[in-house]
Amino acid sequence: MELIVNTLIWAVILQGVLLGSLFIFSRKRSSPANNLLGVFMFAFVVEAFTNVPLKDLGGYSTNGYFTLPEAKLLLPVLFLHYVLEKLGQSTRYHRFLKVHYLLAFGFLCITPFSVLLFLFKGKNLHEAFDFHSIELVFMIMQYYAFFLTIASITISIREIGKYKALVKNNYSDLDMLQIRWLWHFVLGIIPVVLLWGLELTRIAAGGKGPSVFASLTWIFIIAFIYYISFKAYQQKNLLEYIAGPTGANKTDSIAEPSVPHPDTELEKELTSYVASSKIFLRQDLTLYDLARAMDVSPRLVSRCINQNIGNNFAEWINNFRVEAALSMLKDPAFNHLSVEGIGMESGFKSRSAMYAAFKKHTGSSPGNFRHE
Repeated sequence: MELIVNTLIWAVILQGVLLGSLFIFSRKRSSPANNLLGVFMFAFVVEAFTNVPLKDLGGYSTNGYFTLPEAKLLLPVLFLHYVLEKLGQSTRYHRFLKVHYLLAFGFLCITPFSVLLFLFKGKNLHEAFDFHSIELVFMIMQYYAFFLTIASITISIREIGKYKALVKNNYSDLDMLQIRWLWHFVLGIIPVVLLWGLELTRIAAGGKGPSVFASLTWIFIIAFIYYISFKAYQQKNLLEYIAGPTGANKTDSIAEPSVPHPDTELEKELTSYVASSKIFLRQDLTLYDLARAMDVSPRLVSRCINQNIGNNFAEWINNFRVEAALSMLKDPAFNHLSVEGIGMESGFKSRSAMYAAFKKHTGSSPGNFRHE
């Protein structure tokens, strides 16, 4: 069992160093989010080193609490910061992140203090201070890091849900909803957390020495690092899909009408305007663009689409695009265009967006409607 665990730990170290370096130093995909992801990988490497069976380095004992850097508290902070950076919400949690970064680095600084103590006093941390007090501090850090990880996952899930609702109600580009990779990143850490919780429970119950939970934890960490984190690294920042100012700023530039539109009347006006003006052909069309074009409050437009029409903005606009594409697919005059070309002509930004809209609206792919 010990040999298996040691092999897995060295695999994590090697993977973490290689991928962390790639995420930070790659020029092709350089971004603040990927830099955070790279540091996240290096934090895993630091944490893995604390499990390497070393006894001492030049007389300095490494076989004790805080004698090597502890990054457990840094891992959930970096995890959450990366997700929030991808969603454009990191500024909202600035104070929360700052406090926990300071706390995490405070625990990391215990190790340099231990090394200096050894160099100048010839004593290690456990000889200079009460061992049980150090053990208590270590276990408090462990449990705090565990519950902080759960909180980070919970916050991430909540913010992803908010992002999806924002996109559906304000943007027509379905590519903005292609975030399965982000769900994988957030949910992929859950098996690690569950096994970590079982290990902490075992220790609290008096368990000693290596356990099967530790081996399984490192297996899931390897899978997370190699597959899930690398996939996340390849994705664009979600904010890059949104051109121009944010929706919150756009609402400020549109005045409320002096006489509110009755919702039933507004429904007819909206449908008529979108169909006649073909504004849906604009690939980056937003709720705010439509409201501005009609000189109507975005709130009224959103309420009408959701309550009267029974769709969110994204579904409603993409239904117009599907109908336009269906018309061209069935018309021999457009045989010179590929299915993807017809999608672009209909306002879809990508092939994946077109196929997603067709599946939602018709239950079939666009190729099935091509005129023969």
